[in-house]
Amino acid sequence: MIVNTQRLFTRLVRAIGVSTLCDVGSMNGAEALRFHRAAPRSRIYALEPNPENFRLMRTNPSLRERAITLLPLAASNCDGESELFLVDADYSRQDVVCGLSSLHRRAGPLHPSTATVRVRTTRLDTLLAGECAAGESLALWIDVEGKAYEVVEGMSGIAGHVCLLHVEVETAPCIAPGQRLYPEVKTLLLQLGLAELATDLHPSRTQFNALFVRRGLPARTQLRVRVALLYERTRYLVASLLGWLAPAVMRQYRVARAAKQAQSAGVK
Repeated sequence: MIVNTQRLFTRLVRAIGVSTLCDVGSMNGAEALRFHRAAPRSRIYALEPNPENFRLMRTNPSLRERAITLLPLAASNCDGESELFLVDADYSRQDVVCGLSSLHRRAGPLHPSTATVRVRTTRLDTLLAGECAAGESLALWIDVEGKAYEVVEGMSGIAGHVCLLHVEVETAPCIAPGQRLYPEVKTLLLQLGLAELATDLHPSRTQFNALFVRRGLPARTQLRVRVALLYERTRYLVASLLGWLAPAVMRQYRVARAAKQAQSAGVK
């Protein structure tokens, strides 16, 4: 089912009542701030290995005032170090290019890797082991430029506590040759007890986001998940219809909404 997975994830964070959220590949902390607004009592971690992105996050008072834990780490399937391949970006603007650094060396003419730095890597089951007491629940937001499979491998030890997972995936090696693709990521998540709930684009697209939820949640929680999914699907269909009937109005609405989100996140 196709919906706005960002909104659905946020709605489910509230509905399920997760204890800990982890923003993996945070870039500027905007998602972490949104999660804090949705679940102010939850512990929130924001992982960002790009040194300049991380420096800017540390100077952001919105992140500091909300006690979001900032970590200069790259999530992967091992604890250690790795090369992070950087791309040219204007960090004063904090646009999407600032989030394209990867543990893969990017291939192709679009945003090629131009420099490297050594960064620390961590398995999420190492990092979050202390958050997994009885009854604790985790939500993961994963945007790691072609390394989603490795991040999921690295959470296998805490998979039973992960009730909600949002991940950017690719169906073709558009970031680097040999990268693990969506079918492999989905199969691994199914093996770990999570089922796909929705995507934000058709799975035939080269890159999209997919939202997974734990199988076997309590009946009341499952009902909340279904209600949230129905609400967001209806909202998606209405927005699609309005976009077809009044495209100019919808463009203005999206611009205004994006500006409001940037302002609330403290992103200039």
